[in-house]
Order: sequence, then structure tokens, then C-alpha cells
Amino acid sequence: MRKTVWNWQRWLLGNLVLLALLGGCERPREKKTTSGPPPPPVVVAPVRQENVTIFREHAARLEARETVEVRSRVEGFLEKVLFQEGSQVKAGQLLFVIDQRPYKAAQQDTRGQLAQAQAAYGRAKKDVERLRPLVAAKAAPKQDLDRAESEAEFSTASIAKAKAAIARAELDLKFTEIRSPINGIIGREEVTVGNLVARDRTLLTTISSWEPMRAVFAISEGDYLQMTQRFPGIRSPAASGREAIFELILADGSGYPFKGRLSFVDRTLDLTTGTLRIFVDFPNPENILKPGMFGRIRFPVEERAGALLIPQRAVQRLQEVESVLVVGPDKRATPRTVTLGERLQDAFIVKAGLQAGELVVVEGLQNVLPGQLVTPTPVQHGP
Repeated sequence: MRKTVWNWQRWLLGNLVLLALLGGCERPREKKTTSGPPPPPVVVAPVRQENVTIFREHAARLEARETVEVRSRVEGFLEKVLFQEGSQVKAGQLLFVIDQRPYKAAQQDTRGQLAQAQAAYGRAKKDVERLRPLVAAKAAPKQDLDRAESEAEFSTASIAKAKAAIARAELDLKFTEIRSPINGIIGREEVTVGNLVARDRTLLTTISSWEPMRAVFAISEGDYLQMTQRFPGIRSPAASGREAIFELILADGSGYPFKGRLSFVDRTLDLTTGTLRIFVDFPNPENILKPGMFGRIRFPVEERAGALLIPQRAVQRLQEVESVLVVGPDKRATPRTVTLGERLQDAFIVKAGLQAGELVVVEGLQNVLPGQLVTPTPVQHGP
């Protein structure tokens, strides 16, 4: 009997311990929560509505309005070089001197020929004056008078020929001094002192004008027609077409401080490329622009009222489809397909898909799923 009671007590104690353990395991479950992670933070910007100016950009090449290859017009050995490479030169400035001694000798020789022709003419003229009365009195044969008159005419022609030779010799002597034909920047010295210079063939140096500098770019036929509607003066180089509307963006991305004016429009469309060349003059007082440099020409083509603008970084592209994430009043990020127009600096013009004032996500796009709740923060402008 006592053994039975003891076994029953042991069974009761074990069940109580088991119930206590089961109760202890269940209590932490009652404290467990079922809430998920907080909504991800995003930065949003409103769709702006503004009046904007539409610009076009085209690749451009710079060239000098005047470029001259300096060559000698006489042959001889180069004796002097009187300029510093890369410096500014003025029209008429002496640059090179060819050895002048052969040309001075030739000049003296032609002068001697003139003196001989003049002496022969004087002698023939005296003979004519002496023979004319004698022939009239039949005291001398007429053949002598005819010969004297022929010699006088020949001497007259010799005098004219000698004078032409003198002019040519003086011109050759003048050409031994090679001067700058234009104002400009002179290039490198192609021939050094002591070398033989060939007439009209040897390149001595090159000079390019620097003020103004000309930018050349090509536009499509459609862009040209659009420009003529906004700027009718572009059809001809009249004053109305020479507004300073062209901006130059240099190769490093910086903007050139001076605006350009239309110089002229090429006379014909290039049938190969379907483009028309435009020539624009830019002031170059500090000689920053150089021939051969490249840049981009930017000019206005349209004024558009009430355009919708969104930041460029808000746009996502997938398989040529452009979309944005729109945060509505319920703070859910909803994808929206949009149709974009021109780009204006760091923004796009929206043609369809959005309305003014709607909020689009500009930061945190990679952390958001479509339809997910988000914690929006307005974008901060300025520094």
C-alpha cells in the first residue's frame, strides 16, 4: 500500500514538472510580434511646370577666318628670320629676308641697259635731225634718213624694254623682303637661315587670324527651317540675323564667356549628309580659341510655355521604356511609364505620363519595390 502511494506521488510530481516546463516554453511565444521592417526612406521631387527655352547642340570645329601660307616669290638663300614663333604679327611686318645681292646686281644691270638704250636713241635722234634737211635738199640719200629713223624707233623700244626690266628687278628685290600679309598669329619657322628657298614652292610659315574666330557646324534641314521661323534674319547675313545667340561649349565642358554671331549660312545643302553648314563668329580678345579646336555650339530654337520638368536622375530605362516611381498621398511608390522630350541641363521635359505637382522618387530607387510603402523626404536644393 505504501509503495502504491509513493508511485502515485512520483507520477503526480513528474506531471507537474512537465506542465511547468511546457508553460515556460509557451510564455515567450506570447511576447513575439508579427510587424515587418519599416518603410524604406526615399527622396522625392515635385514635377515642375515652367516656361522653358528649347536649345539645340551640335558638334563644331573652330577655324580662322583668314589663313595664309607664307612662301617666297623669289629664289635665294634665306638670310634673316625676324619673328618669334607663336607671336602676333601685323600686316606689313617684315618676317624673312632672302639674300639680296644677286637682285641688287640685276637691278644695276637693267639700269645700265636703260642708259645704253637712251644713248642709242640720242645718237639716232641727232642723225635724223641732221639728215632730214640734207635729204630735203637732195644732198644725202633718203636711205640714210630711213636707217636713222629706224634706229631711233628701235632705241625707243629698247628704252621701254629696259624700263620694264628695271621694274621687274626692283620688284624681285622687294620680294626678297617677305612681309606678313595679314594680322594674325604666326606659326613655326619651317625653314632656317642658310637654306635655299625655292620660288613659290618652299613653305616658310603659316599665319592665321585670331579675331574673330569662326566656328563651323552642320545642322539638319529640319533644324535649319526651325531656326528660320524663330530668327528670320538667318536666311541672309543681315543685321537682324546677326544676334548674339550662339553659345560655345569647349572640349573640357566649360562655357566660353562670349556669345557668337552668325557669319553666314552655306549656299547649298550637302546631298551626302543632308546637312547645311553654319558659320558663326566668336570674339577672341584673349586668344583662347585656336584653329582646329573642337566644341559644341548651343543655340535656342523654341520657347515652350508650361512645360513639365522632372530631374534626370528620377528616370529609369528598361528595354527602351522610360519610367519613374510616383509617390501618392498613401505614400506608396507606384511605377509610371512616361514619354520624355528634350533634356534641359539636369532635367527632362515630360510629354506624357505625369501631372504638375506629383512627387517622383529621385534617390533610393534601388531600395523600393513597386507598390511598397515608403518614407518620403523632399529633395534639398542649393548647397
